[in-house]
Amino acid sequence: MRKSQLAALALCSIAAATTAAAAEALKVSISGEPREEISTADFMDRYGSLAKYIGGAAGTEIRLSYGRDLTRELQRTRSRGSDLMIGPAHVIGSAIRYGYEPVARLSGEERAMFIASAESKVTSFEQARGKRLALPPSDSLATYLARGEFNAKGVQAKSYFSSVREYRFHEAALLALEFGQADVAVADRRLAEEWVARHKGRILLETQPAPMTGVAILSTVDKATKERVRAALLKPNAKTIDTAGFVAKDVRSMQPTVAKEYDYVSTLGYFTPRVLDGVRIVSADEVQALMGKGAVLYDTRSEEEYRDKHIKGARWLPYREKSAKEVGFDFSKDVFDVARAGGKDAPVIFACNGAECWKSYKSCVAARKEGFTQVYWFRGGFPEWVARGLPVESVPASAALTR
Repeated sequence: MRKSQLAALALCSIAAATTAAAAEALKVSISGEPREEISTADFMDRYGSLAKYIGGAAGTEIRLSYGRDLTRELQRTRSRGSDLMIGPAHVIGSAIRYGYEPVARLSGEERAMFIASAESKVTSFEQARGKRLALPPSDSLATYLARGEFNAKGVQAKSYFSSVREYRFHEAALLALEFGQADVAVADRRLAEEWVARHKGRILLETQPAPMTGVAILSTVDKATKERVRAALLKPNAKTIDTAGFVAKDVRSMQPTVAKEYDYVSTLGYFTPRVLDGVRIVSADEVQALMGKGAVLYDTRSEEEYRDKHIKGARWLPYREKSAKEVGFDFSKDVFDVARAGGKDAPVIFACNGAECWKSYKSCVAARKEGFTQVYWFRGGFPEWVARGLPVESVPASAALTR
């Protein structure tokens, strides 16, 4: 073979390798707490630079997205929509449950605080009973930590307080306190302490801690890339890090993390209760046995999720959820046609996206209220079924769905 032909073949091989590398670009999702800073250029520069540094050190292209909706980010962990996730502790904790490996986190810890204005005359959490509470969004880490305290004290927020209102940002919840629209507010420790210092307010309660912003990588990413990402964060090359600009400070403060650090935050407010009166909670194996005896399993997730993959034999009965993810939710805000589940004396099973998905819980509550006598709750839902290696199926886009 001529040298020119060999050279051409070599160039083709290089081009193919380059194309393959581009096709294997790391999809990186960055999310932050609902503070006003997440909408600023500084936030995007800081974490965008961190993602680009990781890509450069790992020798891979980065496809970057910013997730300002933490509900969607939590859903993304279940669908494994990103290769690398950078975000708050509850997002990383959820990612670990669904097939990601913890890599590193910023040093320090996150906490939330319950604070009161001086004008409210509330000096303790016990005195806050019957007062007005202002919270950041329901899927913020601060609200998760606050719910953990509610659970620990055995209280339900909406019955303990005269009113509970969620705000878009931590700062907005604090403004509600400042302008007399609330008596007690929850915010992350830094913002809470700053507010108390400015307004001579009171700290009523401090939650348990959670890890700072962390990084998790999908377990199916090739081993070599995973090792390069770990080395970039935990064993950075001195020359490389010196040229990384202001992101070098974040990298130097990174420390190793393990799944156990997320155990606490992974069991907080967004998790459904572990008991439900009049309903039997069942495992994947029990569901399979019940279906073998004729019980019907209803998948209460969205149409998109059901079409993509669902438990083999499950029927689609969507629960369209607007109410809060809590015990005592307002069913009137939701849409769920439980009558389509058939005879009230027949065994029915409801499932969705696992222990932190409230749709199946609410479906069971609705079924019991309508007089269904044999209601089973598959709390572990689709993730548990898949983890057990049990059969799943999909619905072609062209096929019509019936409920």
